[in-house]
Amino acid sequence: MKVLVHEPPRVFRTGRGEPIAIKDCGRMLLEPDEQVTFVTEAGAEYDVTRKAWGFYATPSLNGRLLNFGLRAALVRSFVGKYYLLLVERGHEAAFEHYVALEDNTLVRWLDNDADLASVTTPNTTGARDASRSVNDVHCMCGADRLTTAHTYFAAPEGEVRLASDAGRSYRREILRCALCGHYISIHKMERKAFYEGEYVNATYGNAEGIREHFARITSLPPQRSDNAGRVRRVSEFALAWLNHPTAPSVLDVGSGLCVFLYGMKAAGWTCTALDPDERAARHARETVGVHAVGADFMTAENLGRYDLVTFNKVLEHIKDPIATLSRAASCLNPGGLVYVELPDGEAAAAEGFGREEFFVEHYHVFSAASMALLGSRAGFEVLEIERLQEPSTKYTLRAFLRLGTQPRVELPA
Repeated sequence: MKVLVHEPPRVFRTGRGEPIAIKDCGRMLLEPDEQVTFVTEAGAEYDVTRKAWGFYATPSLNGRLLNFGLRAALVRSFVGKYYLLLVERGHEAAFEHYVALEDNTLVRWLDNDADLASVTTPNTTGARDASRSVNDVHCMCGADRLTTAHTYFAAPEGEVRLASDAGRSYRREILRCALCGHYISIHKMERKAFYEGEYVNATYGNAEGIREHFARITSLPPQRSDNAGRVRRVSEFALAWLNHPTAPSVLDVGSGLCVFLYGMKAAGWTCTALDPDERAARHARETVGVHAVGADFMTAENLGRYDLVTFNKVLEHIKDPIATLSRAASCLNPGGLVYVELPDGEAAAAEGFGREEFFVEHYHVFSAASMALLGSRAGFEVLEIERLQEPSTKYTLRAFLRLGTQPRVELPA
């Protein structure tokens, strides 16, 4: 046996509940048929034996391990990973508290004949459905096995904090799909507050703050303005595609400060703004001079039909962006287009997870593949996807879509 000691120990943090600092103290190199025994102050023992083919990771679960004061438990993590944990007898309450804090699930104890026998009996009656009832996090491609790409123990610099989160510990994970590269943010903070005015309060303040931010952005020179490039590209592509003889119409979903429609109006478009916050809708009417609807896009009625429907940095905020994008079909004139703009997770991750693309208000952060899947699963044909870094340094994906012949594809329930 060779022991390699880390001096000092490598320390890293983990955990979905209270922060856990793990000290990696070293390594042991065992030859076949060598064994080491780990012990606790109370006398519990845990043996690991090296074999030529691998390891005996534990003594017999319902025999020697029990005699050594340890109970084996099969635990499932929030993202569908399974772990074998050894619980010291008498510490079951602390174990159950840990499992709850980490959003894990105790699948079963593995220290008795009945539970062990059930493990060896194939489950042919809805095992996949039972799995999904625990883990409802699905990727844009339908995969439900995602890995943790990054864990936050504090808000990244520049992220908006809501008043409703004051006093709460900050814990958040970014999950990544290995299949298509899509990212999903999971946490216990209240997302609903982002869409009931609190986010606008925290970001812009009152109506005067909205106007001040609007004036600042619209006064930027074109070479420093994300919006100037957006308006130019969207208008040029759409007009070339539509070949429209009269002033074309656009519905901007989630209009926010309405800087986009300010530019589109100047480019000759007939504009309608839609935002769930009535203050944003009022700002669009009074400051920008466009028709505006203060409503939730999914429940708003009689929105009319348009040559172009746009979602500028909107769908990343929504748990089911496929459903929202799908509804745009009912708002299109024949031959109309949809424009979608989203944060580019692939490019942003290369610079680190402190970037704005991964801020808490974004449920999804997209890859080029997941953006294409979003469009096709919502029933659209993807005409073009572009990747760029905007003057503000944001990494962005943008796509132009037209109504396809395929219906919307539902994610598994």
